[in-house]
Amino acid sequence: MQRITGFESFLIQKQRSTHGDIVILVAFQAAFRAQGPLAMLEHFDTIYSILHHFRSIDPGLKEDTLEFLIKVVSRHSQELPAILDDTTLSVSDQNAHLNALKMNCYQTNLMDLDLGGKGKKARTKAAHGFDWEEERQPLLQLLTQLLQLEIRYLWNHSIIEEEFVSLVTGCCYCLLEDPTISHQKNRPTREAITHLLGVALTRYNHMLSATMLQHFEHLAPVLLAAVSLWATDYGMKSTVGETVREIGQKCPQELSQYPSGTKGFAAFLTELAERVPAILMSSMCILLDHLDGENYMMCNAVLAAMAEMVLQVLNGSGGGGRAFPHHHEAAPLLHHQGQGEREPGGKAVSAILHSPN
Repeated sequence: MQRITGFESFLIQKQRSTHGDIVILVAFQAAFRAQGPLAMLEHFDTIYSILHHFRSIDPGLKEDTLEFLIKVVSRHSQELPAILDDTTLSVSDQNAHLNALKMNCYQTNLMDLDLGGKGKKARTKAAHGFDWEEERQPLLQLLTQLLQLEIRYLWNHSIIEEEFVSLVTGCCYCLLEDPTISHQKNRPTREAITHLLGVALTRYNHMLSATMLQHFEHLAPVLLAAVSLWATDYGMKSTVGETVREIGQKCPQELSQYPSGTKGFAAFLTELAERVPAILMSSMCILLDHLDGENYMMCNAVLAAMAEMVLQVLNGSGGGGRAFPHHHEAAPLLHHQGQGEREPGGKAVSAILHSPN
C-alpha cells in the first residue's frame, strides 16, 4: 500500500507486475464502457501502476494506456458541462465527479511528465511508429479544455483549490525546464503550454513567474512569446507589468550571482520592447534603477527598450501606439532625460531621447 502526497492524497492499494497491468487495464476498459469516467474512482491504481513502470513496459501497452487515458479524460470533459448545469446533482455525485476530475488530472500530469523525460531513449520513437512527443499536445489541450469549464461548481462555495490549478499547470513548468522546448520541432508543445497557462491566468489568476528566466536562460524567447500573446490576444496587458515588476525588483547583488539569468532577463526585455512597446512603456519606471547599476547587460537592455519605444511609440511608427502618448505614459522616459549630467548612463538616455527623426 502506498500513499501519494500532494494537493490530494490518493491511496494505492497495490502496484502490480507489468503482466498484471495488461489484465487490469482490460478490466478498466470494460468498467469504463459500463460506468463512464467515474470508473476511474475504482481503477486509479491501474493507471498509476502502469505509469510507475512506464520506462520498462512494452511500447504497445504504453500506447494503449495513453490512448485510453485520453479517452477517459476527453469523455469526462464532454460530460461535465451537463453535470455542472444539473441543479439536482446530489452532494455525493458532486464529490464523485470532483474526485474523478482530480484523479484524471493527476494521471494526465504524470503521463505528460513522463513523456517529457530526459535522455535519448525517452525521446526515441517507438518501433511500431508511435511518436510520444507528438502526444504531448493533445494531453495539454485536454487539460486546457478542463480549465475552461465551470468546474468551480464542483468545489464547496465554488472556490477552486489553488493546489488543483498548480497541479494542472505543473507539467507545463517541467516541460519548460527542458532546453529542447525552444527547438522548432517542439513549437506545437510550446503553443499548447502557452494557451493552457493563458487560461489559468485569465480564469484563475495563475501567473508564470519571471524568475524562471533566472534559472533557465533558454526560456527568454518562450516566455516572450507567451507574455506577448497574453497581452494581445488574451487582453491581459497587466501580465507585462507584473513580469517587468518581478525583473525590476531584482537587486544588483542577486543579478551578479546569476549571470546567465541576467542574460535571460536582458534578452526578454529587449525583445518585449520590440513586440509590445506601447504596453511596456507604462512599466518602464520600474526598470530605471538598473541604469544606475553596475550590471551592463541590464543597463543596455533598458536603454535598448527605451530606444525601441522612442522609435515605435513616441515617433508613431508602429507598435500599435499613437504618434504622441499621454503624458503619464511618457513620464518615465522624460523624467530620466533631465538627469543626463548627474547619473551614470544618463548621457546615453538623453542621447536616445533627443535622437532625430
